[in-house]
Amino acid sequence: MANPETISNQQVGAMNVTIIPTTKFKTTKIVFKFRAPLDRATVTKRSLLAVLFETNNAAYPTQTAFRRKLAELYGASFYTSASKKGDEHIISAVFDFVDPQYLMEKTDLLREVVHFLRTIFFDPNVRDNQFEKATFEREKENLKSQLESIYDDKITYAAKRTIEEMYQSEGYQYSANGIIEDLDNLTAAETYDYYQTDFLKNDVIDVFVCGDIDSSVLLDHLQLLPFAERPNRAFHSVPKVAPEKVHTIHETQAINQGKLVLGYQTGILFGDEKFVPLQVANGLLGGFANSKIFINVREKASLAYYASSRIDSFKGYLLIQAGIEETNYEQAVAIIKEQVTAMKQGDFTDEDIEQTKQLLVNQMLEASDQAGGLVELTYNNIVKPSDLAISEWISKIKAVTKAEIIAAMADVLPDTIYFLSKGGEA
Repeated sequence: MANPETISNQQVGAMNVTIIPTTKFKTTKIVFKFRAPLDRATVTKRSLLAVLFETNNAAYPTQTAFRRKLAELYGASFYTSASKKGDEHIISAVFDFVDPQYLMEKTDLLREVVHFLRTIFFDPNVRDNQFEKATFEREKENLKSQLESIYDDKITYAAKRTIEEMYQSEGYQYSANGIIEDLDNLTAAETYDYYQTDFLKNDVIDVFVCGDIDSSVLLDHLQLLPFAERPNRAFHSVPKVAPEKVHTIHETQAINQGKLVLGYQTGILFGDEKFVPLQVANGLLGGFANSKIFINVREKASLAYYASSRIDSFKGYLLIQAGIEETNYEQAVAIIKEQVTAMKQGDFTDEDIEQTKQLLVNQMLEASDQAGGLVELTYNNIVKPSDLAISEWISKIKAVTKAEIIAAMADVLPDTIYFLSKGGEA
């Protein structure tokens, strides 16, 4: 694990560069995080832009040429993804390449990698002031297929629908991968215009480099990426206040197994005083196989094929998900609510707490044992500055008291109950 004291931050032009030095891995990982407000007008363009970055560009105008160049860089890999964190949309661009010390020949591989990254971000495949039509239309269809596939994954679909209902008046309702209804009318010219006039000029750019690397050489090479200067806009997220009345939705489709989701507001964000106690509370409630929901809903009552809970610490909500028979709807909802009430009343043992803490610590250690996990943990502390470096975070988990868990659970308030079933009495 990288020592948090050796992690350094430097400003290189418009880029906030964080170097995570470690000799643990035989590869170096460079991650670009492009951050912008999450809203309907831009989310689909941004998702498609992320896909175009990893497909081809003017220097490597076909996917074959693009992949061949990666192979020439000693089997490097590059991929992108879209995600949301609080009220922000994030494009992640990830480049992995072998540590040059493991190569037989001497080469300035880092410089070659940065040159390639420059072609990706600054030299897109453009014809007549728009993204090259064939590439654009193909990737548009691929994105459409990806968005349509969510409908077939009913667990993901049910969670997505719950979020849409919980945040129907906010940008957070939208999937980070875009909105299928907006995709058909999206043009190559419109997307290129957004890339030029907004993405390149306004996105907040964080860069993470994890590996055994000479920081001065790295910072020098990164100067080759001419992102224009811009204000360093602060991360934005406003938790929603729980409604006075719980919103209940029952949707029907031709499915065999019902999907139940209970959405709660916590108002607790990453780094808040109650954040770590809420982590432990969620572990006890439904985060692990020893949790109340797993044991009481799935094992004891045999009501669920799966049952778990999770928190989002950048928007401040908790979701409980279960796969149930339609005829068991009322009973399952009642037992899940009982588990939440039991947590609020402190109906759990010291042994339960210690077991859950250990599972959380193990989870943290596993995440920090991978370069990608280290980057994500570090990024969390940058977008919402907190004293939660890995060692401090683990210490705080171990120090959580029963009273703190109960206090965190007091903020967990019901928002929405969503049920997807094949129809009939429920």
